[in-house]
Amino acid sequence: MREIRLLRLLFAGLLVSGLAGTLRAQVATFEPQNPKIGERIVVTYDAGKQTAAIRNTASLTLRTLVLRDQGAQPLLLETPMEKSGNSWRASFALSDPGARYLLHQFVSGDLKDDNGEQGWGGMVVDTDGKPMRQGRYWHAAVEAFGGYMGYKFRKDVADAKTELAAERKLFPDDYSAVNLVWYLATNPLPTPAGTGKVKKELPAALKLFRKNEEALPMFLIWYDQVGERVKADSLRKIFMTENPKGRVSASIAIMGLSTENDPSKKIRILEHHLAQFPLKEEDANSDRHQLVLLYAQQGEYEKAYGTLKAMTRVDPALYKGLVTPMIEKGNSLEKGVMWATEGIDLIRKKDESARPPATPVSEWTQAQQVNLAALLQLRGHAYTKLGKHGDAETDFAEACEIMRGKDVSLNLDLIQAYCTTEKFQKAEELGLQCIRKEKSNLAIVEKLKSAYTKNHGSLNGYDKAVLTARRTEQAELLKSGTVIPAPEFSLRTLGGGTVRLEDQRGKIVVVAFWSTWSGTSKEMLLQLQKVFEAYQYYRTVSFVTLNTGETVAGAARDTLVKKTMTSLKCSLPVAFDDSPGFAEKYAIDGIPTAYVLDRNGAIRFKHVGFRDGKELVNDLMNEIEVLLKN
Repeated sequence: MREIRLLRLLFAGLLVSGLAGTLRAQVATFEPQNPKIGERIVVTYDAGKQTAAIRNTASLTLRTLVLRDQGAQPLLLETPMEKSGNSWRASFALSDPGARYLLHQFVSGDLKDDNGEQGWGGMVVDTDGKPMRQGRYWHAAVEAFGGYMGYKFRKDVADAKTELAAERKLFPDDYSAVNLVWYLATNPLPTPAGTGKVKKELPAALKLFRKNEEALPMFLIWYDQVGERVKADSLRKIFMTENPKGRVSASIAIMGLSTENDPSKKIRILEHHLAQFPLKEEDANSDRHQLVLLYAQQGEYEKAYGTLKAMTRVDPALYKGLVTPMIEKGNSLEKGVMWATEGIDLIRKKDESARPPATPVSEWTQAQQVNLAALLQLRGHAYTKLGKHGDAETDFAEACEIMRGKDVSLNLDLIQAYCTTEKFQKAEELGLQCIRKEKSNLAIVEKLKSAYTKNHGSLNGYDKAVLTARRTEQAELLKSGTVIPAPEFSLRTLGGGTVRLEDQRGKIVVVAFWSTWSGTSKEMLLQLQKVFEAYQYYRTVSFVTLNTGETVAGAARDTLVKKTMTSLKCSLPVAFDDSPGFAEKYAIDGIPTAYVLDRNGAIRFKHVGFRDGKELVNDLMNEIEVLLKN
């Protein structure tokens, strides 16, 4: 528990920093690298470089995480880039006065370049070109923990300690730097030397930060950590007496929430915390968010709704938490419909005021569509219980469209609604679609059989209809692909042999381009391994993973690749694109990219980047099966 509280302190308002990686820094440039507030930053990305993770793409976006002064939430800037040849360019003004460090990523669809998980960043400096307060601290923090908020960064604890020493020398009043120094001294495992260092520094640090209300909770945790419980308890009483509504008192008031299992007691803790302490907006909203869910769970729906409306920033997803128990239990259904409608209308307005400032617009929009489908499904259930089957059908149909038929529970809801409203033809069509897209279950099959019987008078011809539906889906899948001759290759393999595309004629071949520095490549390999294991004994299916864009060559490259495959526990065949420009022959959009070739060596399907792992596995296996039958 103490370790969790300590980490929360370390990451409260954590702003990331760091220096650009050295191996792949030539892919992107930032001018100035270390900007002043108010300056315009010009960014270029060279997609022609061998180590660029994004290459032949129609659009590119620069995502810049503006990491701000202590306690302030990070702010995300998304800047579209303009292309000229192989080079992309963008510029933006650094206007936030609280900016302390910038982290950059380049994104195109499912492709992302974060400098091979080494990070791109720049420290914000003052008018004299010197790092601002907390700049070096955040540099140290990101190096110590290897990144933040999805921005991977090189991990270098030794350099982090050097940066912290510089921060403390320049800004002795930065208690966050002291906190992180102590954390690094006692982690990953506490040692007598590390604990002794903290014990030695605690008294002087307490004296230095005694009047800093924000720093005081840190000392209670650390005196506990080093075994001085009596001292911690004594300070706790002193701090609470001095300031009954201060940070220490507020921390103590909320401390038992995470270990309390009784919802009623959790409610009392949160109500007291909200009523008695002057909280920051984000902390108050966090308390209210939890209260909405707890009130709803306890059946106190009016309290839940009132608390939700008191929030200064409402995530529409919270409406789902509010109405779910009402509708599932059949309580206050009319009110459940009304509040679900309120959440639905809020999402339809596309009001981004509730979007967390560090969340990309595309991710937020996608999440809201999922929330919209969930609320429509919940409202549909309420309508069903109220006997309003036409309204239920409308909601289920829209939700299914949003989810593109991939949600089995929604498919079942809609086919049931069609059967209830006696639209048996639609029910039959939907059921056959679910079967051919492999998004069905036994309940859907039973509803399909029932609808088929209503339409045709019996089940005669049912099996043929299902078979025809599956063949139609296979034909549509083939039609959606391409028929492009794959460039020939003869490549060295990791085992010292040679793999030739011409030797694969008559086989379905999966060809995947990847790099050791690409995190998404590793994720793709893990999913591809599952497909490989399903087909590794098929004489008519083969796999080749092509390692490309590495910064080392020869034996060093072989060692690096072998180490990566071993760490991933992947047994996929590996080949090397030792010939310069080989990857360009395949016009890959970026790293990773996978192709599925037919028996004649033609590219039929292409997968760029990495998305949901289950979806990738399902798509690849469907494509292999279709090509095996043709």
